[in-house]
Amino acid sequence: MNKEDSISFNRYINNGPDDVVWKPIRTDEEKKLFLSLIANVEESLKSNSKKQKGDALEALMTFVYDRFECAVVYPNVLQGDNQIDHLIVFADGTTPTFIHNHIGLRIIGESKNHQKSIDVREVADLAELLRSKRARLGIFSSVKTFSRGKQNNFWQFAEGKRRKLALARNEYIIGFTLEEIKSLVHNNFYTLLRQKYFNLVDEINDDYIEYMDDSNKYPYHVRLYNALEQLWKNGIINEQTFEEGRTAIIKKYGPVDE
Repeated sequence: MNKEDSISFNRYINNGPDDVVWKPIRTDEEKKLFLSLIANVEESLKSNSKKQKGDALEALMTFVYDRFECAVVYPNVLQGDNQIDHLIVFADGTTPTFIHNHIGLRIIGESKNHQKSIDVREVADLAELLRSKRARLGIFSSVKTFSRGKQNNFWQFAEGKRRKLALARNEYIIGFTLEEIKSLVHNNFYTLLRQKYFNLVDEINDDYIEYMDDSNKYPYHVRLYNALEQLWKNGIINEQTFEEGRTAIIKKYGPVDE
């Protein structure tokens, strides 16, 4: 690829749809396979076999990660006494600026097929794996999301741990529940990944956060939307500005109907 071709490709990958980064599940054959992998995970939850549960979710996530157009996926990578479920390595020079500038060329994926929330220890363990591979982004796939404090507090337990890691070490850990993974029949995984990243990073960089009390129970982007809506109701902004802001929030962070 010559220099002009390289510049043209980089412009395309940065300005093109997310479908050029992560291949959507479109054909009937792909949907059938995807839904069968989902069914295997759900069936495994009824089993007492930890291995069966783990293997089913890892197979599903291999299918998901393999749909990145510009990455190589390595399953079951040994790291000392530990095993990394998935190591995703993006090809330098063929990835969007977002990947280069924000999450880096390596992602570590960990699958937790148990019917409880991700806990603090699991977050800490994934952070250690990130450091061992010099990666910045870790992804949990699980039945339930991160554990939270009283009144749904986002700054305690596993939710708090991942925020503190992002603040202190620039290590970012996000998660996808099984229900969110199911939505990939019509959603793009790369789109959701980017939304989850910005939801985390923009919150911890928000100067107002340090003044919030512990009773807050809404995700960051929902709070932004609620503030925008109140400005409109108070007559400070007009309806057009409200709708433009609402559209921008949803595009960057995801749906606000939580």
